Amino acid sequence: MQNIFRNSSIFVCILLIAGCTSKPRKVNASVPLVTFSQEKPNKEVVPERYWQALSDPSQLVLPHTEFSLQLSELYTSALGKTCRELTITDKTQVMKRRIVCEISFLNAENEQQTAWFLENEIIESTRHFEL
Repeated sequence: MQNIFRNSSIFVCILLIAGCTSKPRKVNASVPLVTFSQEKPNKEVVPERYWQALSDPSQLVLPHTEFSLQLSELYTSALGKTCRELTITDKTQVMKRRIVCEISFLNAENEQQTAWFLENEIIESTRHFEL
């Protein structure tokens, strides 16, 4: 009986050691999680006169005749883009928030170019519903 217990213990130890020493299987993704494109984004371009101010971390306000434009601090998005939140207040004090991001792309001459773009709006709903 003691011999069976000893042999079983040795067998379990060998299995544990073999399991810990083998490297994990190599996995290759067949579909990328994020598609990377060098094409110009199909988004609204921020006028070029604002690009320098948007890139300046110390700039917190953009000059505009019709709106008050407040800037948040620069941050890096999950996709690695440099972005800022833009708070737009009109003369009637209606406030709107938009995100602007600096995106690199290849222009028509196949040269690297960088520009600031307004990100697509995220629609927020005030209606509550349950599934």
